[in-house]
Amino acid sequence: MNTKNAGHHNTAMRRTIMGFIVSQTVCAVSRVGIPDLLAHGPRDVAGLAEASGTDPGALARFLRVLAAEEILVEVEPGVYALSPTGELLRGDIPGSLRHFTELMSAEAYTVWGAAEESLRGGGPAFPSVFGLPYFEWLAVRPEAAERFDRSQAGLVELRLLPLLEWDWPGACSVVDVGGGDGALLRRLLDDHPHLSATLLDLPHVVGNAEEDGIARVGGNFLEEVPAGADVYVLSQILHDWDDTDALSVLRACREAMPAHGRLLVVEQVLRGGGGPDPALLLDLHMLVLLGGRERDRREWESLFERGGFILTSVRTGPRSTLLEALPEG
Repeated sequence: MNTKNAGHHNTAMRRTIMGFIVSQTVCAVSRVGIPDLLAHGPRDVAGLAEASGTDPGALARFLRVLAAEEILVEVEPGVYALSPTGELLRGDIPGSLRHFTELMSAEAYTVWGAAEESLRGGGPAFPSVFGLPYFEWLAVRPEAAERFDRSQAGLVELRLLPLLEWDWPGACSVVDVGGGDGALLRRLLDDHPHLSATLLDLPHVVGNAEEDGIARVGGNFLEEVPAGADVYVLSQILHDWDDTDALSVLRACREAMPAHGRLLVVEQVLRGGGGPDPALLLDLHMLVLLGGRERDRREWESLFERGGFILTSVRTGPRSTLLEALPEG
């Protein structure tokens, strides 16, 4: 390797190793409200520092990193604006990633300090760091659970596009399996108000009240799912689990589903072929956090078959893929 190439590769590798500094810069600047302060146009560092309660010198250094990452634009020396990418950090826009940054800078960040445990053992690192599996840990920490729900709600807009574009042929009822606080169903009912909607999740997640026409059922989807609906939706649920538990979810849905029922799974599908792919990063995060995984199309087909379903169509959107399956037999 010649000296020129060695320098290039050294710089690229150091930037990769230090990538967590970029992500944590995004999180810190978001937490002090800079993206919202820039919502209406460029502002200088002094004004931003005063409005956000930050040190002007430190803020200038944080902002120049985000400008170098094309999250901000330095329109003139010391004056910054949001780039189109940076707009996603505002809290007042559909599809905001603000709450996602909060999630990824909290326990989801801390657990990666123990990633070697997952590498060596093949399971989640979260229990050894925090003392409980992730969802059990959330169940006794309302503030963290609320942060998780907020982050998922912010991801719904783009994630749901393939689901919203499905034509819902003759469907009158839908069960959202593991639907959290109901953000998906509320968005779905905006476009399809004729649907009778049921939300299933753990009792402490769903509560008891019916809101916005959504019936809430507390239960464990690894064991039982409300019966008789036309459509069952699993949105970013199966990737939380290894194949054994994912099959338990699918079989519970199959047992609850009438012969005419349909299963709609919103997930990532690993595309293969090399090159950067956010789904590959998510795959590792699911392993370290939960022991789950992302899957390619062949793996999805196999999982559905073993769970009692036949994969009938795959529709790819900008943020997720909709996998439609019918009950076998």
